Amino acid sequence: MRFDVRQRARWAALLIGVLAIGPMSLPAAPIEDEPPELSVEDVDVSSADDASDEEPSEGAEANDAPDSEEPAGDDVPEVMEAESTDEPATDEPAEPRDSNTGGVIDLDAPAPLRSVPQQTRQAAAEAEPAQDDSLSIDAASLESVQPGSTTRQELQAQWGKARKIEKIVGGVRATYRVKSLDLVRVTIIDNVVESMAIHLNKPMLVEAVVGQLQLDDIEPVEVFDDNGQLLGQVFPERGILCGFTPKSDPPRVFEIIVEPIDAQPFLVRAEARLHARYRDCFSDLKQVIAMAPNTDRAHWVHAELALAAGEPATALKSAARAIELDPKEPEYRLTLAKILASTGGYSQAIAQLRGVVEAKHASPLLVARAYCQWGDCVGATQDRDYQQALQLHMQAIKLVQPLTSSPQTSTRGAAKELLLDANLAVAHDIGWGHWNQKSKVVPKWLDKAAAVAEDIVAHEQGAEDLQLRVSERAVTALAGISEPPDPINWIQSLTSLGAKTLEEAKDPVYKAHIAWQLGVALSDGVEIENALHHSDKALELGLLAMTCFEQGAEAAKQFPTYDFLRGRLYYRLGAIFAMERADHKQAITWFEKAVPLLESPVPPCALFDPARQGETLVSMAVSFWELSNRREALRLTREGVKLMEQAADDGLMSKSALAIPYGNLASMHEQLGESQEAQRFADMAARLETPTKK
Repeated sequence: MRFDVRQRARWAALLIGVLAIGPMSLPAAPIEDEPPELSVEDVDVSSADDASDEEPSEGAEANDAPDSEEPAGDDVPEVMEAESTDEPATDEPAEPRDSNTGGVIDLDAPAPLRSVPQQTRQAAAEAEPAQDDSLSIDAASLESVQPGSTTRQELQAQWGKARKIEKIVGGVRATYRVKSLDLVRVTIIDNVVESMAIHLNKPMLVEAVVGQLQLDDIEPVEVFDDNGQLLGQVFPERGILCGFTPKSDPPRVFEIIVEPIDAQPFLVRAEARLHARYRDCFSDLKQVIAMAPNTDRAHWVHAELALAAGEPATALKSAARAIELDPKEPEYRLTLAKILASTGGYSQAIAQLRGVVEAKHASPLLVARAYCQWGDCVGATQDRDYQQALQLHMQAIKLVQPLTSSPQTSTRGAAKELLLDANLAVAHDIGWGHWNQKSKVVPKWLDKAAAVAEDIVAHEQGAEDLQLRVSERAVTALAGISEPPDPINWIQSLTSLGAKTLEEAKDPVYKAHIAWQLGVALSDGVEIENALHHSDKALELGLLAMTCFEQGAEAAKQFPTYDFLRGRLYYRLGAIFAMERADHKQAITWFEKAVPLLESPVPPCALFDPARQGETLVSMAVSFWELSNRREALRLTREGVKLMEQAADDGLMSKSALAIPYGNLASMHEQLGESQEAQRFADMAARLETPTKK
């Protein structure tokens, strides 16, 4: 998942401001030699209702995103059309799945909130009762003063006169000394306490602060600046931010900031969790939407999450909402294009991508991503224009290459990840296109991609499953080569990394996602080993792929290629017995499963190659004929011939390839006693087998 530095801006600016101010000098009051003891009494982590006997004043409502301008001729009619073709436009998902058992629930469902602060109660007023695993959201307070609710008058009544008062934009900043703590700087905006910054005399290890403030059960959000420098940690459920001493190792806290509980930390943590913790990511997004329903980026992250979890209709809805809230954000349209492409809407996806490329305000990185996705779409259409796809992918590489040396950590990491995807895409274009010396050129591009992945893991804190992505895409690229190079290293990497990733995956939805992707790659591995006549290896990979497909079914059932991909695997397993072992009885057990799945509707795409599909049906028909199921054998052969004739007319295969199925039909009709039909097909086969004299 590519992380947008905009989400760090608020806390980064706050912490940088704290670092710039540094220790404050006040008259009198000696400074202790030892760091102050932080206790629950000092910084109370109980809920707002327990912080004071007084009724808290009504806090400000969560900030909603400002109304966006209507796009000039750049709206999203394709989204509405796509929704109406798949599902009725409704606010309720067709089959909602609980986040505890797997799946992504629509964001319109109520969020599981408990002990929410004053400013979030109105948004969550109609929420369902909290579940057992719901997050505990208890705003922190200090000596009965709680940011977001305590007024300036109440602060003075509790703490007395401030030692120092400074005017700031919109309010004042008052400095106090509280109990055993050193200095506490209180920011007051519009007569309400906005935040409190507790300055520690001596920095403390972050583990000590977390333990003393009883934050052990809260997963923090790390805050970085644009150069990747760790500034501090935010604890979303308590509204506590710990500022770190610059370059301290291990991290040491020199200031603790207490703020009202806000949606932004939950959103940042959701993005951090999106990579592999789908259930936790969804939980954070529910909190964000409950507090700030019009947060466009939350809907965008949910679209990415829903797509990865195998729910394209939900993803489409969330992407459309994000674009509605911010029509000018190119990244949202890149996600929309990815969703449309996943359901076969390649022309609609390309229209969105072209819009990003032509947008004046899109960054070079986003334009490069648009070119890369555009190339993916072109290569995935039924036309299979791999030459154009290659040009688009090379354009992406040209644009992103300079960004891989950016001084900004986030930009550099995202650029390298895109470079990885583009290199893998080029390998696929060459492997499946009509090029010379494919078996020599494809491995070179795969090696380049592997080197980029290693660099990302070593220097950009990239996820280790990047190596798995390289292995999966490598095997898929090699499957397009009729005489592939030795795939042993890639397949060994695929199986070992895949097994490790599945074993370590704790989130069931993420595990299903990984299992399905692994199954697709292993199925392509069967194709490679079959081409090399390694029947034992092919069978081993095929059975492993079938297991992965079963484990990953929930991540793929809602995509239109679900049946076809499983059917293709069953065919490949049957072909091992039919072609390599002449065991038609065993082959039929797989072919009977394959036929209905391969004949299920599939949107026009490169996956459905009429030439290959026709050859597949003709091949399976032989086993059916051998086992005396003549009616099915004849039907499959006829259907296969129709597809192959179509492919020959479209220039996708040579007409001479029809000689074999024509000969099969001639033999079948002859054995059925239909001599006239037998002779007709025999003549057609002979014409194709005999070279035409010039």
